[in-house]
Amino acid sequence: MSLQVLRFAALFYAGTATAYVLFFARPRHTALATVGQWLLAAAFLVHAAAIGLGCKEYGGAEFFGLRGGLVFMTWLAAGALLILQRLYRVPAIGAFVAPLILVVLLPTLFLVKPDFPEVLPEAVRRPMLTIHVVTALLGVALFAIASLVAVMYLLQEREVKGKRFGALFLRLPSLHTLDLLNQRLVRLGFVVYTIALLSGSGMAKVVWKSAWQWDPQQVSSLVIWMIYGTMVQLRHTGWHGRRFAMLTIGAFVLVVGSIATLNFLPGVTRHAGDFSGTRK
Repeated sequence: MSLQVLRFAALFYAGTATAYVLFFARPRHTALATVGQWLLAAAFLVHAAAIGLGCKEYGGAEFFGLRGGLVFMTWLAAGALLILQRLYRVPAIGAFVAPLILVVLLPTLFLVKPDFPEVLPEAVRRPMLTIHVVTALLGVALFAIASLVAVMYLLQEREVKGKRFGALFLRLPSLHTLDLLNQRLVRLGFVVYTIALLSGSGMAKVVWKSAWQWDPQQVSSLVIWMIYGTMVQLRHTGWHGRRFAMLTIGAFVLVVGSIATLNFLPGVTRHAGDFSGTRK
């Protein structure tokens, strides 16, 4: 049932992406931006219903596999986009973020083979684990949106430096707005990811009797945290604009590479969805 509802949500996301892209192509038709926002809200609610049904069907175990993680992360990204549109009212961002949400979500609609444990071990059924999973996925979602904003910044900078001031220049927000938004997304993502790191260490201490195991998942998470923490500090020392945008994109490429490596190399980490490394 949850899969059918999720496919229904995907239709709303497709409509959202279409409306935002059409608005980006024809910015005078402001009604398209409004339609996109309403469709995004509808997609978010239907998506939430699919997640709720998934929790009822699988007891939350679904979100400890790659497919479930992507489903939950795209929902968080949609929620973040809704909030951004509410706070900053820059619908052009929707033309970049909404298609990405749809592209990431689409494979989950056809991967029906379970990639998660049938029942979560008693040792990990703790509120701290929920906090860890939610904040980790939200942090990645915020980093993803920040990287897209950074791409928008580089595109707008090229227009400004080339003194073209053409269609792309008119459709993208100002360099100041994009730079500020990128910085705030990185900072918020870093704070959220810090919570994920601390709660993950707490769970490791409870389950494995040690907060640090030199597990590849822990090492990569720490490296990512240090990179984004360095970015936050560099911002205070005057880093901004093109340099910060390039660093944001590079950091997210590392995040994607880490996720792909750890999920597609079996047995490389004890944080596998089957919890095979859990100590009793």
